[in-house]
Formats: sequence, structure tokens, C-alpha cells
Amino acid sequence: MSQTQKINRFKYIEAFSSVISCGSISAAAKHLGVSQPAVSQLIKKLEDSVGVPLFVRRNGVIYPTARAESLRDDVDDLLMQLDKIQMQLNFGRTSTMSTVRFSANMSITNELLPKILAHLHQSKPSISFYVNSLPVANMGKSIMDGNVDFSLSTKALSHSNIVSKKLISAREVCVLPRTHTLATKEKLSIRDLKNQKMMMTSRTDSSYDQHRKLFHNHRVQYRKLLESPFATLSMAMLAQLDALSINNVLIAHLVCQHNNQITWRPIEEFDHETHFYLSMPPWLEGTPTEQLILDSLKCVITPIAETLDLAMSI
Repeated sequence: MSQTQKINRFKYIEAFSSVISCGSISAAAKHLGVSQPAVSQLIKKLEDSVGVPLFVRRNGVIYPTARAESLRDDVDDLLMQLDKIQMQLNFGRTSTMSTVRFSANMSITNELLPKILAHLHQSKPSISFYVNSLPVANMGKSIMDGNVDFSLSTKALSHSNIVSKKLISAREVCVLPRTHTLATKEKLSIRDLKNQKMMMTSRTDSSYDQHRKLFHNHRVQYRKLLESPFATLSMAMLAQLDALSINNVLIAHLVCQHNNQITWRPIEEFDHETHFYLSMPPWLEGTPTEQLILDSLKCVITPIAETLDLAMSI
């Protein structure tokens, strides 16, 4: 097989992916910016080359066969990898990516990322997304392995081949049931937390030692009811367990907006802040895709930051 034939195989794969995603030859042709006969010919040649039908035509409608469905995920993964290679070859400065792959820790995935993706979709409807929730410890490797393009996390990813940009800083607050006696106060002292049931962050969290030190220095004893890295899990259980948790005010505010059983209060002695970062490989820094994401982040976060009086870095 000649080099030209090998390269052309990617046209067949792209046509296959578009037809199975769009649901018709005509829609796939429009998506690819080519003629309908061109897509039909590519699909026919692909079916001839593999020796089995990939689509069934009935009454003018095209349906993927079981064989086509079994190949769908592999083809999508291949095209995402091709996008990544193209971005690396030209440093991504010529155009916006067609698929953007994100990783984020659970609280950001649940509370912040949906708003960002919705804004991105409104700004650039042609972009599709892949999202994976990962612990912060695994995000750097995921970027270096080429599995994701951008990570949103509460920690800068320290690696010479990863760029981390701080987006916003959020102070820590106490999240508690609205029916709790402490909810009657506008501001709490750490002494108010004495003997309370607490949902604590994981030991791997940067704030864990900070919290323990504050409680120890103020001689405040508490009952640790749960230890977990999942802030949204802890907050979801507060009302049922009549317990308290310490979380950053950005995520706490978003959770309280859709959970009217809980609220949050500042704690006088707590000055620790959680920082939010956007991380990426160097070849994506300064690209139209990065700027599009930063613009969406700014549009989503700015109203929240103004409400909560938070310091933004974008």
C-alpha cells in the first residue's frame, strides 16, 4: 500500500465517525464540509475494505450495525489522539480544537465544570468534550500521558512540562445545616465548633494539617464523623447527620444554591484559602482553545467572585 493510501485511510475513519455521530450521510457531509456523494463513497470503500457492512439503510435512514457500534469508541479515541498530535505539531496556534478533554476533581466536576462547558458550548457549538474526574495526584500524569488536555484542580501541578495558572482564591468557611443552632450566628469562632460532629477533609488535602493545627492551638475538641476527599459528598450528608464541615466558600456557595437544607458561615480564625488552577501542557498555552476556556471561566466565575468578594487571577 502506498503512503498516499495510508494517509487516505484517515478520511474513511473520519467519515465513519461523522456518519455514526450525525445519524445520516447528509448530516455527516455538512459536518465535514464535503459533498454527500463524497461521504457515501468513503463509507462504501471502507465497508469494501473491511468486508462487512457497517451501516444498514432502511427507508432513507442509515443505522450502524453491531460491528460499527463496537468500533465507535476506538474510532473516537483515535480521532482525539490525532487532534492531540496535530496540536503538538503546530503548537495549536492555528485553530481551536474540535474536542477538548478535561480532568477535574469531584467537587469542580459536580459544581463548576457544567457551567463552564455550557458557556463553552454557547461560544463554540462545534466543540465536543470529554470529562474525567481524577484525584489531583493523578492529574499531572494524565496530562503527561496525553489523556487529557486541561485540568481544573485545587492544586498547581508541579512538573516542568505542565503549565498551571491560578484562577481564583477562596477562603474557607463552615458549612452546616440551616436548622443547626450555630446557623443563627452571622460569623463563627473556632470555639463554636467545640464538641461538634465534623466531616473532615482527607489527609492528602493541603488543608488537613492546617485544620488540625488550628483546632489544637485553640484547644478545641471535636468528634470526627467522616474523613473524605469528596467535599460534595460531605456536604450532602450534613443535614441528615446534623454535622459541620470546613470547605472553600466557592464550592460551598454553589452547593448551597441547590441544597436549601444547608448554609455556610465564615469562621473568624480561618484564613487559609483554597486556590483553583487551570493546568495544561506547554503547547496549549496561548492557543485559541486556551483563550476560549479562560474567557468562559471568567464569565462563569466573575459573578460568583463579586458576590463572595473573592480575589480572581484571570
